[in-house]
Amino acid sequence: MSPDLRPVTVPSIYQDAEHYDVLAEMTAPADLPFYLDQVEQLGGPVLELACGTGRICLPVAATGVTTTGIDNAPALLAHAKTKAETAGIDVTLVEADCRGFDLDRPVKLVLFPYNAANHLLDLDSICDCLAAVRRHMDRSSRFILDTFNPDPQRLGGDPDEETLILDYHDHHRGQRVVMTERNAYDAAAQVNRITWSYQIGGTPEARVDVFDMRMFFPQELDALLAFNGFTIEQKYGDYVGRPFRSRSAKQLCVCRLSHRS
Repeated sequence: MSPDLRPVTVPSIYQDAEHYDVLAEMTAPADLPFYLDQVEQLGGPVLELACGTGRICLPVAATGVTTTGIDNAPALLAHAKTKAETAGIDVTLVEADCRGFDLDRPVKLVLFPYNAANHLLDLDSICDCLAAVRRHMDRSSRFILDTFNPDPQRLGGDPDEETLILDYHDHHRGQRVVMTERNAYDAAAQVNRITWSYQIGGTPEARVDVFDMRMFFPQELDALLAFNGFTIEQKYGDYVGRPFRSRSAKQLCVCRLSHRS
C-alpha cells in the first residue's frame, strides 16, 4: 500500500471466507455470463478489483485468458488461491488496495463488479482508485463498473427497523440461520451503515456484521467517471443489456478512456 493512502479496516464480513462464500451462493447476481461475454469480445489480460474468493476471476481465468485479481482481504484471497489450486486454474491473485495498485503493465479489461466500488467512502478514495485504473488502460481497454441504483425510499427508512434478508440452513454449521438487516443512512456523506444480524440455531445476534457503503446516484456517478478521465460507452440497467432507466436496479457502466486522459 502506498504510504499516502489512509489505512482501512477490513469489515468482519470479509474476514470469514467460508461465511462469505455461503452468502455469495444465495445473494450474488447472475452476472457471470455478462462478464464472460465481455471477456470473449475484448480478450485479455483481465484485471478484477475486489475479487474476493474468486467468484468471477476464477471462471474468467478458466477460459484461458490471462487474469489477475486484487483484494485487500487476506482471508478471501487465501480461499480464492485454494479454490484455484484445487481446480487447476492459472490465475494471479494479489493482496493490494484498489486505491493505489500497480501491476506494471496495461490490461485489456478492468472489472469492478457487484457493488465493490461502494466501499470507496470518500472522494479521495474514489479518485485514487479511478486514477489507478486509468494507469492500467490504453485506448483499446475497457473498464466496467457495477453498482446499484440507490433507492431513496429505502435509505430514508427507520434505522432501527429490521428487515428479513435470508432464512437458510448453513451447511458448514449444520444450523438454521435467520439474517436481518438495519440501515442507518448519513445523507450528508452519502454513506449507508448496514448492520447484518444473524440468529443462529435460535440464538439472537450470534453474529453481527457492520459495514459502510457509499451511495452513487446516477448523474453523480456519470460525472465522477467523466471528471476522472472516462467516457461511458454503454450504461446498462441489468446484466442482459437493457439500457439504464430511472427504476433500473443496477448501474452497469462500460467505459473507455476519454480523449483528454
